[in-house]
Amino acid sequence: MSARTHAAPVFGNPDHWPAGLPVKPRTARHSPQRITAATDEAFHLRFLAQSAVPDAQMVTVGETVHLVDVVTGSAATLTPTDGSWRVCEGGPVKLWERIERVLDAYDVASAPGPETFTLHVYDGGQHLRHPQMSGLPLPRP
Repeated sequence: MSARTHAAPVFGNPDHWPAGLPVKPRTARHSPQRITAATDEAFHLRFLAQSAVPDAQMVTVGETVHLVDVVTGSAATLTPTDGSWRVCEGGPVKLWERIERVLDAYDVASAPGPETFTLHVYDGGQHLRHPQMSGLPLPRP
């Protein structure tokens, strides 16, 4: 996920990422393949996901997908289990939950293409907008 205008912060040791995550996972509403597949739609969804969690980085180790945000100290792991994905999230920002909200809104809006979004720039920042989805704040340069 690389929608940032700056170099990504160093995200540390992979062995430390799951520390502090809850022991009991929940079932993920969406598979990480929605944003990792080699398709045009997944490319677009990666951009929307990065807009929802601008400081997060995604790394796959084995079958486990890690989302790490060293700015907020938040982390999430997604692990495949019996045909579904289990997610554990910790920290002040529920990273995968935010991405799921964007994917839910995208689905409700009937999978709008990138050409249907507009960029709203003003003194307070910039937002990606779509008539059927909530605005996504974009990082400031």
